[in-house]
Amino acid sequence: MKILAIETATDICSIGFINNGKCAALVEDRIPREHAERLPLFYQELIKQTDLELNNIDTIAVSIGPGSFTGLRIGLSYAKGLAYSHSKPIIPVPTLESLVFGSNIDFKNAIVLLLSHGNKYYLQQFQKSGDSYEGDEIQPIELHSIKELVDLTKDTKIIHYGCEKLFDDKSISFETINPSARFIGELAAINYDKWVNKEPYQIVPQYISPFKIGG
Repeated sequence: MKILAIETATDICSIGFINNGKCAALVEDRIPREHAERLPLFYQELIKQTDLELNNIDTIAVSIGPGSFTGLRIGLSYAKGLAYSHSKPIIPVPTLESLVFGSNIDFKNAIVLLLSHGNKYYLQQFQKSGDSYEGDEIQPIELHSIKELVDLTKDTKIIHYGCEKLFDDKSISFETINPSARFIGELAAINYDKWVNKEPYQIVPQYISPFKIGG
């Protein structure tokens, strides 16, 4: 299976080519507020690297959120444009689940944190079951220190992106994972039958609100 994968949920813009479940090529960079201008250029660079043709792609995978309101809209709009023009299905991939997948950490329980803005974050808990994992409902939450989650973090792996200022307690370990089209595409390949959407016009970004006060 050949998948074109797009990740724009944060300040990282990333596009990749996934062939038979593995990332064959990747173009990405941290470019805050430049996704709309640079994503088409990244796509052209990916074409040059791989000589791939969209006609030969089976599907397009895109990070669906939560994350940056503008970034998610840009990524999904671009994915829809490519899908419409070549009659391809889209696989919407949960952003926080892709970070768990990308961490490649052996865990029983994990928490994923993603910065929204200011002191506001998205939080999701995951539990390992066999070779897969299940995620609880995503929580929008306001935090000032990881200590506010001390009851949740016991015996739990913490995976995050953009949340460094929370970790003022050095006794609590964490893993920083950068969002990437690689994780989006490889996770989409695993979950193709479950997540594929052959009517892309129905897909909308996963915006999560409102926020609540933590601690």
